[in-house]
Amino acid sequence: SGGSGGSGKNGIQMVTYPSDWTESKLLDHVNLVQGLTYTPENVKPSGTLVLRSSNIQNGTLSLLDNVYVNVNVSEEKMVQHGDILVCVRNGSSALIGKSCILPRLSNTTFGAFMSVLRGDTTGFFAKLFESDIVQEQVRGRSNATINQITKKDFQSIEVTVPSESEQKDIAQTLCCFDAYVANLTELIEKKRGIRDGTLEDLIVGRTRIAGYCGERKEHTISDITRTIIIGGTPSTARQEYYGGNIPWLSSTEIHQKRIKKPTTYITDLGLQNSSAKMAPERAVLIALAGQGKTRGTAAYLTRPMALNQSLAALVTNEKCNPEFLYYLIESMYLSLRELSSGDGGRGGLNKKLIKGLTVTIPLDVPEQEVIADTLTAMDDEIEALEAERDKMIQIREGAMDDLLTGRVRLRV
Repeated sequence: SGGSGGSGKNGIQMVTYPSDWTESKLLDHVNLVQGLTYTPENVKPSGTLVLRSSNIQNGTLSLLDNVYVNVNVSEEKMVQHGDILVCVRNGSSALIGKSCILPRLSNTTFGAFMSVLRGDTTGFFAKLFESDIVQEQVRGRSNATINQITKKDFQSIEVTVPSESEQKDIAQTLCCFDAYVANLTELIEKKRGIRDGTLEDLIVGRTRIAGYCGERKEHTISDITRTIIIGGTPSTARQEYYGGNIPWLSSTEIHQKRIKKPTTYITDLGLQNSSAKMAPERAVLIALAGQGKTRGTAAYLTRPMALNQSLAALVTNEKCNPEFLYYLIESMYLSLRELSSGDGGRGGLNKKLIKGLTVTIPLDVPEQEVIADTLTAMDDEIEALEAERDKMIQIREGAMDDLLTGRVRLRV
């Protein structure tokens, strides 16, 4: 059965709803409470916790970046369990409309750049506000000049909703998806913690693999590599250097860890007329430079690729298993950052520094291989869990769109 569609204003997509769903305004169903205004001198080491846009992380509440104030706060502006916290003003327009549902919190309010939608008795409107159905209206109505959505904007948001009982069913179904994703995320974090602890213990020799108790010896990186390759970038002004079949890699791809996809492809001409160099499969990569956390990050090359000047490829000799070296270099991330030449966060690594690095490794290469296999199995398990979580997120997004528009009905 079909009902009325969306208004089509502000580029909002038209939706045909079931005929038994009713059109209304968002604020017919929930109340809008605007946030607390306070001045810098009100900020104290403790007091009333103020929720801000930084506390909304991926649709959930994070309490890692906290601000407290010492002011009188009315009961209305104290958060209540089930409130929908919404970012209504921010320097980044991408954050406008971002929301999360609040758990039970004591002595907590919300700042002037935040608002709450209160009175969502079914949980349906929290999901609706999160969806593109409402978010497109928010983006269409917010003031781009100051990145803000006002009370008047909220008053104009239109919704089409089912009966209260169906609202509850839809919300409960979507909450089941959320719980499953949250459980997977928690499991992944636990597995990562165990993996990182195992990495450190095995690499430094604090824990030894059963059956292996051989000597460990100090080497320089130069001692355990056949060569260290640093590449370059073909001129971007020459179109004939790009679009070929040679995979070319920049440091932006280092976070793949086991690198399968290149940044782009270059031609034979581009390779021959630049400092770009081919690195072989199983080479261990180190990011020499890069923004944020990139510099010092290790990766493992799963197929031959050409490199740019921000990457070094370590090709091991018979003394070292390449996968073991990858994990060893990964464990050295912080020391590599400190070793970087240059000032502060803009420093960089270079070939000379890497060649002179001192490492302690098992003399027995089979022990290195077993260590690498152990860590690889843990990484594979985490990767499989991440793939399952990502797939469930996609399914959940599709279910949200279907259920909130009545395209799929749980109960009629």
